[in-house]
Amino acid sequence: MPARRTNDALKIPKGLNILPQKKALALAKDAEIGGLGIDWADRPEILDAAGLAEWGRLAAVYAHDATRFREGERAAITAYCSWWSAFAAAAEDVRDRGPVVEGRSDMDRGRTVKNPATVAMREASQQLRYWARELGLTTDARVRIGLADQGDDKTSDDDNPFA
Repeated sequence: MPARRTNDALKIPKGLNILPQKKALALAKDAEIGGLGIDWADRPEILDAAGLAEWGRLAAVYAHDATRFREGERAAITAYCSWWSAFAAAAEDVRDRGPVVEGRSDMDRGRTVKNPATVAMREASQQLRYWARELGLTTDARVRIGLADQGDDKTSDDDNPFA
């Protein structure tokens, strides 16, 4: 079996200080995993006003944590914001017209029916729950993926005089 080829140009020279070498390897590993931190200023053109508002809200909430979301998660965040927009539009329709509306089909003329926007709200809320869980946007999701909220850690030994 032939020896594995290596590209010497990609190797970190052995004479470098070990700390920068480890940092460089960590950055390379981060970039390999999902890219560097997401550029929140690069807003997806596909989003409407409500979706962009949610994108901006997430950007403000996570501005302090540069690598909480990575460029590799851009599509997932965009999907979440799109479903937020769909939910907001359906909720606005239910707010304006109510949960029941005048029937429009020949069979439903003259009677009230469930507002179709309630079905859209239900579908959007299911997708929002999925994406929020996937992205770790809820407390439960953060606990499941091992991201503890600051101030929420009740098991911290800092306040334990016996630790």
